[in-house]
Amino acid sequence: MKFLYAYRYGIVGGVSTQLLLRQRAMCQQGHQCDLFFSQDNGLAGVLSGRQGVYFGADHSYRSLVRQGAYDHVVVIDTPELLSQSFPAWWQPSRQVWLDVHTTTVNGLAYLNHLDARRLAGVMVPTHYSAALVAKRLSGITPHVLPNVLDLEAFPLSSEHEHEDAAVGVRHFIWVGKLDAHKNWRLALIYAHMLKELFGSVQFTMVGGYTASTETGEALFALAGKLGLLDTLRWIDRIDNQALAALYRQCGDSGGAMLVTSRDESFGMAAAEALMCGCPLITNDLPVFREVFPNSDMIRRVDIWQPEQFERAAKALPVAPDQEACRHIYEHLSSTYGPEAFMVALNAALEA
Repeated sequence: MKFLYAYRYGIVGGVSTQLLLRQRAMCQQGHQCDLFFSQDNGLAGVLSGRQGVYFGADHSYRSLVRQGAYDHVVVIDTPELLSQSFPAWWQPSRQVWLDVHTTTVNGLAYLNHLDARRLAGVMVPTHYSAALVAKRLSGITPHVLPNVLDLEAFPLSSEHEHEDAAVGVRHFIWVGKLDAHKNWRLALIYAHMLKELFGSVQFTMVGGYTASTETGEALFALAGKLGLLDTLRWIDRIDNQALAALYRQCGDSGGAMLVTSRDESFGMAAAEALMCGCPLITNDLPVFREVFPNSDMIRRVDIWQPEQFERAAKALPVAPDQEACRHIYEHLSSTYGPEAFMVALNAALEA
């Protein structure tokens, strides 16, 4: 079968990276899967001529859909592309699906004006997202298709190389867009707390390639006020190999990933960190209770309660618990590997 996934933002990470992983999983099963992004926000530069990935304006999308002879077109949270995906009466039939990955009130607002009667169905990555969508699309039962984790880029290490981490320095990491939803300012405030608790820390923020100049200046201004300029490292984009190395460095040094998001639809970065043996100190998000098993590697807190964050930080292990790392890796790799996604996709298509 021939599939086309369409999305507005061609970014490094997030939904865009998830679509690349789904494309690989589907091609490995003998399907053709193309991707279309109506904006290039840095993704094209890291693809190295990868086949089946297109960028362009609305007219480019209409041409691709018309000429591609796709059996299924899946549009992710981009209503302007969704409206152009349905075939005209004289064109070959195709099934058009909506895939919802946003969880914010503003992001979901387009569903309130959506006529879902022409859709083949609605897809979501978690049951948590399914409930959010069902509230807005009466009579629709979304199909849950789990995200695909990159098992090659984030493998389980048999041994942790403690000598790679600076002696006495605890490394912490935060990953996300520099926006209010990801709560980057609160992450800096807690980095200041970590510095007061442990003395010598390294705090790395990953993401924000599309952030405005004003946001970047605000980041360093706040870091300066908090005395973090000698502690903070900002990497606006990064490849998976380097990111996995940072996660392992955090786990090896007694550090953790901080998750300050107000909400998530899945938590890809958090899952990748856990697979590399990096613990989480995370806002107690409902979706994380669905995606992740109970584990000492996950410290759930109310991020608006500083004393809870402090207790979680003090409870971090000084060295990785190899058994806990193995258990959570096995759970995530089996539940969110490419095979699990394909089983769910086939079930949705056959429903």
